[in-house]
Amino acid sequence: MRRARLLALLVAGSLAQAGTYDPSPAALATIRQTYQEVTALVSAGKLLRLSRAFDCGPALDTSRTAWKDSRGVIRRYTTEGGGEDSAATVTGYYGPDGRLAFALVQAGAVNGTVAETRAYYGPAGNLLKLDEKVVSGPGYPFGPLWQQVVAFPEVAFSAPPPC
Repeated sequence: MRRARLLALLVAGSLAQAGTYDPSPAALATIRQTYQEVTALVSAGKLLRLSRAFDCGPALDTSRTAWKDSRGVIRRYTTEGGGEDSAATVTGYYGPDGRLAFALVQAGAVNGTVAETRAYYGPAGNLLKLDEKVVSGPGYPFGPLWQQVVAFPEVAFSAPPPC
């Protein structure tokens, strides 16, 4: 029994790590190209902007914004929220096929801490690279906000309010 549980834990741990590896420069270049393309489309006003806001009090998901292309594919999706002492914005950038390519997480706290996380995703949705840094301030325990990145923005945008 004990051996079976240990084996199950080892398998679960290896599955959690499957698909996480150091990306090639070519893979990162493709992801950056998607980010730049989506940013340019938003700046040029070529994407339809849809928003939902919720009066929930402290929650990470009190505002949702989706930007859709002419085919109805969400190319950028943002959630915003926070509490009395901190706030975060989580933005995902998606390819023309709707797959998550890149995410930018920006967080701030009342003590002056500003943190930023950049997450790069492969074509299968696997995490290729994660860059986390404190931009300024003494630090704050924001937690792993990159885990709040939305892989399926259509579902998340239409989901019920968090409260």
